Amino acid sequence: MAAPETPERAVGLLEQIADTALDDDYYVVRAGTAGPSREFNTLLTGLVLAVFALLVAIAAIQTRSDRPATERERATLISDIDSRKDLLAGREVSADRLRRQVADLQAAVVGVDPAFEELRLLAADAPASGPGIRVTAVPSASPGGTITDRDLQILVNALWYAGAEAISLNGQRIGTLTAIHSADSIVKVNYVAIGAPFELEVIGDPDSLEDRFDDTPTGQLWEQRRRSAGIRFDVTGSDDLSVGAAPKDRRTIRRATAIEGDS
Repeated sequence: MAAPETPERAVGLLEQIADTALDDDYYVVRAGTAGPSREFNTLLTGLVLAVFALLVAIAAIQTRSDRPATERERATLISDIDSRKDLLAGREVSADRLRRQVADLQAAVVGVDPAFEELRLLAADAPASGPGIRVTAVPSASPGGTITDRDLQILVNALWYAGAEAISLNGQRIGTLTAIHSADSIVKVNYVAIGAPFELEVIGDPDSLEDRFDDTPTGQLWEQRRRSAGIRFDVTGSDDLSVGAAPKDRRTIRRATAIEGDS
C-alpha cells in the first residue's frame, strides 16, 4: 500500500505540469531562436517584390519600344496618302491632255471645211497670217498731236475700206464685236487698255492696201497731221504678218441667230 502524498510532494508535481504544459517550440520561439523562419519570410517577400518590379519594368520598356514603331507607321501612312494624292493629280492632268488629243483627232477626222475656216477668219474666231502692211501712229506734244479713240476708229475703218482681211491693234484682234473707246483718257480695245505707240498689223495685199488707203480721206488726213502736228505715221509693207484670234467674249453671239436658207 502506497504511502500518502505529503503537501510538499503535491506542490512539486503541480510545478512540473505547469512547466511542461506548452510545446517545446514555444520556448524556442520565445527564447528568440526562430531566426531561420523569419529570414525565409523576408526572403520570400523580397522575391515577390523583385518579380513585380521586373514585370513593371518589362511593361514600361515594351511600351517605350512600341512608341517609335507606332510613330513610324503613322508617318508611313501619311506619306502613302500624299503619294496617292500626287498620283491622282497626275492622272487628272493626263486625262485632260488625252481629252484634248481626242478632240483634235476628232476634228482631224471630220476634215477641214474651207468655207467654214474662211468664216472663222472673217469673224476673228481664228488666228490669221499672211502678207500685209504695218501701220504705226505715235502722238506728239504739238497742238493737234493727240491721238484719240475716235482717231483709231476712223483709221481702222479706212483700212477695212482699203481691203484689209484681218487687223490687230497693239495685239488685239479687231472683230465684229470689238470696241475701241476711251475710259479716263485711256484707250481700250476689246476692253483691254493700250497706249502709244499704236501699232496695227493689217493682212491683205500690201500694194493695194497702201495705195487705196492713201487715196481715202482718212489717209490724206493722217498725212496732213504728220506734217502739221508732228505725229509719227508710218506705213510699211511685210510679207509675213500674224494676228491672233479675238477674245472669246468678243466673238460669242448671244442673241443673233442665222436665218436658214439665206446667204
